[in-house]
Amino acid sequence: MLRRRPLLNDHRLTEREQKSLDLLEVIRQRGPLTRTELSQATGFNIVTVSNYVGEFIKQGLVVERGFDVSTGGRKPVLVELSAKAGFAIGVDLGPMDYPQITMTGVVTDLKGVIVHRIARSRSVDSMDHALTYAGELIRELLNAPTVDPKKIRGAAIGVGGILDERAGTIRDTSHRGTRTSYLVLQDRWEAEFKMPVFIGNDASLAGYGEYRLGLDRPVENMVYLYSDVGASLILHGHVYWGSGGSAGELGVCVSSEDDYLTWVKSPAFVLSNVWDLGLTAQAKKLVSEGHPTAIVQRAQGDVEAITMETVLQAAQGGDQLAKELVEHGALQLGIRVASIVNLLNPEVVVIGGGIEKAGALLLEPIWRAVKRYAYEEPASLVDVLPAKLGENAVALGAACWVIREIFIQA
Repeated sequence: MLRRRPLLNDHRLTEREQKSLDLLEVIRQRGPLTRTELSQATGFNIVTVSNYVGEFIKQGLVVERGFDVSTGGRKPVLVELSAKAGFAIGVDLGPMDYPQITMTGVVTDLKGVIVHRIARSRSVDSMDHALTYAGELIRELLNAPTVDPKKIRGAAIGVGGILDERAGTIRDTSHRGTRTSYLVLQDRWEAEFKMPVFIGNDASLAGYGEYRLGLDRPVENMVYLYSDVGASLILHGHVYWGSGGSAGELGVCVSSEDDYLTWVKSPAFVLSNVWDLGLTAQAKKLVSEGHPTAIVQRAQGDVEAITMETVLQAAQGGDQLAKELVEHGALQLGIRVASIVNLLNPEVVVIGGGIEKAGALLLEPIWRAVKRYAYEEPASLVDVLPAKLGENAVALGAACWVIREIFIQA
């Protein structure tokens, strides 16, 4: 049975655990392939590969399938992941203080392919109440008609907030700022569902999903930006959770509105914007002041109905004011990306959280800022890419974390 390991032990793998993860990930991504190809891809000798693959076959995680073309002698046997040997649940709790909150849950096979998905509206509520909704969603996913619940190996929940895994608490980063203990709920769920339930930061898990499912090539070091409010740091193939589980928060903590008014006068890269780069608030302000723009038409003439999506649609339709708003927000984000590139020297920075829908209107100014404000050496090595998983990013990343544990503990 799968066991829950602390997030903070992510990088503390035994040699066997690391080899199991590396081998099964290569089989998942590139299979079917021969044992020789698997040896070449991982650098492990053929005897080690054969021993591990034999154990994976016994567990039902890997199956042999047909033969590869022979270059002489016996035809080599192909191996591939048995994707339906197990399933994982991933839940995205949704933002805490956004007026229209959607909570998303998925069931995936071991390749990360969604076999069942549920999206539910959730009211703005306290963190402890929101977590109980996540438990209800897991119960519903366990009854998915297309999946044998006995094959579901674990669940993970992505939450927005500051985690302290040592204390078992989450701090809500909305205006309430309350701290909630999740240990009792987590233990209760595991006793009821008979499987481990992991809890992690939504941006960190979304980034892990993009790392495993969204990239078209293997990389060691990646940064995922959940818009401009959070980040996932993938260092040497592992999520960097920090000392307590809260690594990746981009903003500074301000304890009151007065403090905020002081901080907001600081340079743009000191204070994080809101999740939509401030596009919604700025568009509403400019429309109310009478600036001509197609944004309000996209919102059916209702200023209060303006959203990030309406601004992006207007910008992509050629509206000058909307394009300027996106350009300004992208440049501010680009300054932050440049500082991250200088600090961490990643191979890839992935931009997600919804703002990637702007496409080149967003990415081109970001890349311009990176080239201007990052040092030439790290800037020459980094690619800035849009996220691929869309609205399923957090839920898929959470499911990928369960799959990761299945592979490690194989």
